[in-house]
Amino acid sequence: MCKILIQTAHNAANLKQTIAKAWHYFDTTGERDGFGAVWISTNGQLCWLKSSAPKLDSRPPRFCLGFAAEDNSDQPSNGGFLMIHGRKATCHKSATNTHPMLGNGSALIHNGIVRSESIKNESTTCDSELLLLAMKDNDAARLAEITGYFAFGKVQPTATGWQMHVAKDETAKLFAGRNRSRGYTFGTTPDACHIGDAKTSYEMRENTILTFTGPRKHTTRKIPHAPPPQPTPTPQKIWPSWDSVEARDAYVNRYPRQHSNMTDAESFIFADEPQENP
Repeated sequence: MCKILIQTAHNAANLKQTIAKAWHYFDTTGERDGFGAVWISTNGQLCWLKSSAPKLDSRPPRFCLGFAAEDNSDQPSNGGFLMIHGRKATCHKSATNTHPMLGNGSALIHNGIVRSESIKNESTTCDSELLLLAMKDNDAARLAEITGYFAFGKVQPTATGWQMHVAKDETAKLFAGRNRSRGYTFGTTPDACHIGDAKTSYEMRENTILTFTGPRKHTTRKIPHAPPPQPTPTPQKIWPSWDSVEARDAYVNRYPRQHSNMTDAESFIFADEPQENP
């Protein structure tokens, strides 16, 4: 199981310390197959860093080594959306399969195992990419095509700025609480929420997706599910017309004595008569 930590607002001055503290926590709980983090810079850019073979160092800003060279982690945070992930791999360990999943200017982190018959991976072999693709058009409708279980966070651009989705189905664990930066913190465990400055944490409602446009401004909706399969109706037996050969034969077969030929009738009538010796 992976672990996630999500904040709708955070202390920008402590960004690197918060990320390092979360990764150290994930490392101690066994999620050490890849670390990643996502935030928005002061000039509105998506910033991220991730590695499938990180080495943690407690001296910021060089607190992480071995990360993907194409990251843009030098940008300072705007103090808004922040997502941190620790991976326990269920497929190939690589930087590509390490969260955040990236695509269409968006980023997603996920805990759980999912699959889909209609949505196919495009850039990775990680099942979490299916959620990124399902949410591609800023619409949760295609989550109905996902099976398995999930809790995830996703940041994506819109015409009016950045937006964050936080979602949890009926199986995955996700806790939530208000934090000291006047936003919300979400975590796989209460300990993760505590690292994210949450004063208290409560289990999030199941089958819920929250869409944030600010630290606390959000909408709530239910996660769509595919309709249950309908049972195959039992075909109605259509009886043939009484004028048909099939109907007459069926009746004769059911009552053979009443409708037998003359030979059978004679043998029935004279069944008790003594037979002549040949």
